[in-house]
Amino acid sequence: MHKILTSIAILALGLTTMVACEKLNTEDSNTDNEYIPLMLTKAESGIAAKANEFGFNVYHSLYEEKPMLISPLSLSLALSMTACGADGETEKQMTSVLGFTGYSSEEVAGYYKKMVEALKGIDKKSTFEIANSIWVSKYLNVKEEFVSMVKDNFVSEKRTVDFMDPTVVNQVNKWCSDNTHGKITEIVKSIPPETVMALVNALYFNGKWGGFKFNDKTNEEDFRTIDESKTKVEMMSASSNFSYASDDGWSMVNLPYGNGAFRMSVILPPVDMKFADAAKSLDADRFIKLSAMARTHPVNLKMPQFKYEYSIDELGDVLVSLGMEDAFDASKADFRKMADVPLGEIFIRTVKHKTFIDVNTKGTEAAAVTYVGMGIAAALPVTGTVDFIADRPFFFFISESSTGSILFIGQKTN
Repeated sequence: MHKILTSIAILALGLTTMVACEKLNTEDSNTDNEYIPLMLTKAESGIAAKANEFGFNVYHSLYEEKPMLISPLSLSLALSMTACGADGETEKQMTSVLGFTGYSSEEVAGYYKKMVEALKGIDKKSTFEIANSIWVSKYLNVKEEFVSMVKDNFVSEKRTVDFMDPTVVNQVNKWCSDNTHGKITEIVKSIPPETVMALVNALYFNGKWGGFKFNDKTNEEDFRTIDESKTKVEMMSASSNFSYASDDGWSMVNLPYGNGAFRMSVILPPVDMKFADAAKSLDADRFIKLSAMARTHPVNLKMPQFKYEYSIDELGDVLVSLGMEDAFDASKADFRKMADVPLGEIFIRTVKHKTFIDVNTKGTEAAAVTYVGMGIAAALPVTGTVDFIADRPFFFFISESSTGSILFIGQKTN
């Protein structure tokens, strides 16, 4: 259960700098690394709040009784890039699910541009990296307006590839590994040949605790699991002044990293509430309320250290259930802002999400990757010269041309 609690806290990892709360104490006296809160416009504050709500909506839809970890920022970034190419009802549905109804595409893109640039340098003692990329089939007549918007506002790089080339899988996975410091080395096992575009986001966070220290030595202690059984865990402990809040049986403690720009919020539900019920009850409003109530208070803290990965091989069903239906429907998807193709030609074929977390006495290392694979309903015409080199085992058939009746089937293996 401790892992799930922290997973919920990490839901807003990339956005905690925007929650109204008192400034956390840190031991960092270096003025060059002073925490200067981000200044957001009214529209940007609204977008930030809606992005958090989207994260909770996804979390509630995915909830299961095992360690979980998702990155709303990674998901929202990847899907917002994709939405830049949507039009009509598809755009309306994607905008609604992401929570950005009432905001222009320029406002949303501008908000993410500010976040991508600002979060990277907001704390010199913490590492926070964001990388975006779009992988485009060399056979797709992609619109340069779409590419320019994604590159300019999401600081995204473009790569032109042939998705029928099996080495593209390794290229995508290497990009993910490079941009998560080797913590997420595989997001796709294979890429269908019908793929015409992939939009990928990667996040990496590495922060040392700031303003307090856990005791270097951990103690093996009992931990009550979600099924009420007991297990042994390595328990960390610290006594310090923390930003703390309690309300109606719920309690929150905020653990700062570096200069306080980033933090981990650990939330305990009421002791007599079943965890599944608590998960349903915990939403963006409760998170904001506890954050606003938090005040500096002496706290004796104990929590387990932990490390794990979490993977969602297909998020499409969840997004469809939340209302993003047309984007996944080959007959209705409208991505004509993305490429010169008829209505329904391009659609979202798959959305994958993978995360990593390591929490110990020194700090936290976390990473996330979101992959949006765009497919095409009909095969793209192959242009130019195609290399077909049978320098490995192959099959062969002898058949009658008019009927297709096969006379012989063979294979050459050596």
